[in-house]
Amino acid sequence: MSGPVQVVVGVLVLGWILWNQLRVRQFSPRRLRVAAVLGVVGVVEVVSTAGAHPVSVTGWALLVVGLLIGAALGLVRAATVRLWVRDGAVWTQGHALTAALWIVGIAAHLGLDLLARAVAPSADAVNASSVLLFIAVSLGVQGLMTLRRAQSLPGAPDLTGVRS
Repeated sequence: MSGPVQVVVGVLVLGWILWNQLRVRQFSPRRLRVAAVLGVVGVVEVVSTAGAHPVSVTGWALLVVGLLIGAALGLVRAATVRLWVRDGAVWTQGHALTAALWIVGIAAHLGLDLLARAVAPSADAVNASSVLLFIAVSLGVQGLMTLRRAQSLPGAPDLTGVRS
């Protein structure tokens, strides 16, 4: 995907994620599949870009820093999601802080892109191509931590091995 297409796809995916996280919905571990699919696409994008453009050590370091920021924000966001048990199921809803942390994460990713462009131009392409991977890591960590919280709720159903 080209740079502008990556940005559009990233914005659409982020919009979809925000919409899903701010509404009330039943929790299911299968939500983690979305993070896995985005992660696969994100890895393909990064590998494809790295194959077409030489990437410096600085570029890879900035990519790792970005993914660590995404993971940390996913951890914090998981704590902002409201969880409750109703009718034998776990329900979730994020709120304004959840959304704000997504926006902070994307802003941090864009900031790292600008830093990469300024410090190591060879790092720019790989960092710019990592938006979906960043979202996948952040969403995956949030999902895993939310699952962990949901499993500890009094009256929560068994969420291991759920196929629904």
